[in-house]
Amino acid sequence: MSLILIKNVVDVLSRESKMYFTKGKNILIIDDDEDIINLFKTFLEFNGYKVDAFTDPIDALYSFRKNTYDLALLDLKIPKMNGMLLYEKLQNIDPNLLFCFITANKEYIEYFKRNNPDIEKIVIYKPILLSELRSKVHSLLINHQQQDDKKQRLMVL
Repeated sequence: MSLILIKNVVDVLSRESKMYFTKGKNILIIDDDEDIINLFKTFLEFNGYKVDAFTDPIDALYSFRKNTYDLALLDLKIPKMNGMLLYEKLQNIDPNLLFCFITANKEYIEYFKRNNPDIEKIVIYKPILLSELRSKVHSLLINHQQQDDKKQRLMVL
C-alpha cells in the first residue's frame, strides 16, 4: 500500500515540476468572443502564465512585437481578418512563435489537413474544458522547449 502511495506522490511531483518549467511563459490570445478571452486569460494567469488578450486582430497585430510571446492562441474565424491570414502575418514578424488554433468548426480544420496532416496537434476545439486547455498549453510549450533544447545541443556539437 505504501509503495502505491509513494508512486502516486512521485507522479504528482513529476507533473508539477514539468508545469513549473512553463510557468511565467507569455501567451497571446486572439478571439472575437470576449467571454472566451476573459475565461482563458483569467484561467491561464491563475496557472502562472502571463497573458495578453485581444478581441480585435488588427489591434493585436499592431501591438505585436517579436520575441514577446511563447505561444499564440488564435481563433480561426474572426471579423476583420481571417485567422490564417493573421497567423501568416504574425509568423512573418516572429518565425519562432508557437501557434495553437481555436475553432468550433471541425470541418474548417479538415480543409487545412490537406497541407498539414498534423494540424490536430495544434488545435483547440470549442467548447473546451479548462483542464484540457491547461494540458494543451502545457504540452505545446514543453514540446517546443524540448525542440529548442535539442537544437541548442546540436549547435554546441
